[in-house]
Amino acid sequence: MASSFWRYSHLILALLSSVFLFIAAATGIILSAEPVIQQAQSPAEKAALDTLTLSDLIPKLKNEYIEVFSVEVEKEGAVKVDVIGFDEETDGAFYIHPATAKKSAEIEPKSDFFEWVTALHRSLFMHNSGRIIMGITVFLLLLMATSGIALVIKSTNGLKHIFTRLKKHNEAQYFHTVLGRWSFIPIMVMAFGGTIMFLDTQGLLEKEVPSSSVKESNNKNIFEDILLSEVVTLNFPFSSDETDFFELELHDKNLKIHQYTNSVVSDTPKSNTEQLVNLSETLHTGRGQFIWAIILGLISINLIYFMYSGTKIAWNRISSKTRNKFGAEDAEIIILVGSENGSTKKFALQLFKALISKGNTVFVDEMNAYQAYPKAKHLLVLTSTYGDGEAPFKARKFLDKVNEISQPNTLSTYVIGFGSMSYPQFCQYAIDVHEALANNRQFDLFAPPFLIDKQSFTSFKLAIDEWAKQHKISIDLPNEEDHPSQEKSNFEIVRKEIVDDGYSTTFTLSLKPLNHNKFQAGDLLAIAPPEEEHVRYYSMGKTHDGNILLSIKKHDLGKCSTYLFKQELGDKIRGIIKINKSFHLPKNNDVILIANGTGIAPFLGMNSMYTNQKKTFYLGGRTKDGFKLYHHLIQENSSKEQFNTLHFAISKEESECKYVQDLIRKHKHEVLEHLKNKGSIMICGSLKMRDGVLEELKQCVSNSNLKIENLIEKGKIKMDCY
Repeated sequence: MASSFWRYSHLILALLSSVFLFIAAATGIILSAEPVIQQAQSPAEKAALDTLTLSDLIPKLKNEYIEVFSVEVEKEGAVKVDVIGFDEETDGAFYIHPATAKKSAEIEPKSDFFEWVTALHRSLFMHNSGRIIMGITVFLLLLMATSGIALVIKSTNGLKHIFTRLKKHNEAQYFHTVLGRWSFIPIMVMAFGGTIMFLDTQGLLEKEVPSSSVKESNNKNIFEDILLSEVVTLNFPFSSDETDFFELELHDKNLKIHQYTNSVVSDTPKSNTEQLVNLSETLHTGRGQFIWAIILGLISINLIYFMYSGTKIAWNRISSKTRNKFGAEDAEIIILVGSENGSTKKFALQLFKALISKGNTVFVDEMNAYQAYPKAKHLLVLTSTYGDGEAPFKARKFLDKVNEISQPNTLSTYVIGFGSMSYPQFCQYAIDVHEALANNRQFDLFAPPFLIDKQSFTSFKLAIDEWAKQHKISIDLPNEEDHPSQEKSNFEIVRKEIVDDGYSTTFTLSLKPLNHNKFQAGDLLAIAPPEEEHVRYYSMGKTHDGNILLSIKKHDLGKCSTYLFKQELGDKIRGIIKINKSFHLPKNNDVILIANGTGIAPFLGMNSMYTNQKKTFYLGGRTKDGFKLYHHLIQENSSKEQFNTLHFAISKEESECKYVQDLIRKHKHEVLEHLKNKGSIMICGSLKMRDGVLEELKQCVSNSNLKIENLIEKGKIKMDCY
């Protein structure tokens, strides 16, 4: 009974955390290399830290440089200073030789690759929601390790027999147990450190406030007693005023030191919680301890193997058969799936079931498992696109295998891509697969790739029905609506304005909700033209009278924009309000709002919210006439002093700033101060504008300790672009 409890607990915990644990382990392998690389790249003089004191270093710094702002001793042992030097070469932040205080190396920026992997490891690029997911995952790892060792103890008849020799009946089971015994303690330590870090980021640890003791001056030079190896940071006095002190952070306490007598003025021990968090960071990341970092990397590799071997063990227990009724060597129809998160796979399984029910011989598998298919006549490739036109994880090996494996027969092939037209690389990987197969004589392409926007089942059904009709294959896919569970609301057109600036036609609609709908500026309105199931999403503003404001660019071939353009005052339309919390106006800090084109609409609906909040607008358009649509809102709110600062960029007319990027560059100092003061930035408009703005923001913060990626991760930069 106890054995079953631990086994099912272990399996359930593994299932709950498997995807996120794999991401954490895979990225952990990469991140474990970072401390080792940093240790190797750190200046060789770090051995001097255990012999040199601050009284040895400070006079040399004052002689070597005009002004010293700070000294930092990194966990890897390198000494970093921020100074004003006598020439450009020794000006700014760099590493020094601690024995001479002379410059020894430049500070290399952190690798973009490691930044990317770190963000994925910490939060899955999902800001705080992702942090919570990964925090829960590492806590589940603690529980999983506990249940796993309990199973080992149970299977070896007690704790004292835990390391007895095992008989090798099953390879997966054998190595799963052996590696589990040896890695249990390191996994627990790593998971404990990660759990403490997560609790700290969520503010769930009790914050002790240590009492600070004020020291009477005894004229003792405290710097003589402090080794550099004990130092975290030392900030120098900003002025010559006696009340301006040295601020010294050690590993266990913070000191304020008189700048003339070098005696301790204030001594504040670090709280137990703070010391626990610092220790947990070392235990979880290996920073400053490259041997432990190597162990963490090996443990992360172990975790991935545990997922593989554990899955194999569970699968062998549950069933020795796959869902395929026919093997790869017997099926005439092969369905290969490339999916990053499983959403594409559901289409493949529906297709598989529909074909099987009509008596077809079908085999379904992942694209990475591509092999020779002796009896196959048809190949259907269903794939999503990941990131910037890349292959999803389970399809990355596909094209390489296609070049390596020969097929006995020419396969009639059809490629179906899944993606979103909101992204510039819409279904790009499906297009790449189609082109690669079209240039291979083993494949006879049935038609151009069929590209499906936003998981439309209707489009998928049309594609499959056409394929089945051409090949005289019996199939009957069920009908499915895009939004079967969402109830549409009614809206009345109460205002409409149109502007043609010579380049495009743009119009605004004010919609009065006829149902009791709760929404705010930044939410989305999903609208489908009559007789169409595929909805389009529009960012909403909110007017002072509670109506919805939409700003829409009319496209000649756009069915929905044309449909909305034809609406007149008093007409009714139907739509679904989708709450978009990730683009709501933050409450507790000032905000910069950046938009171009129709992206201005939601911001105009935000200006009357939180009137004690400073809002700065950077708005871009092609011509001055393009802003006529918004004049009444701007004038109305200007009179109420709800626009603090308003800047315009005009791209097609004579203007000091043609694009919003130019406005940011012009006001870069204000933008940097805004971010330093924990302000937020919101961006709405085109993807091209977004990319340009982000690049300009990177330049703004390049000489600070701020990182754009971190600001995005923390939700300080919010984006809704298309």
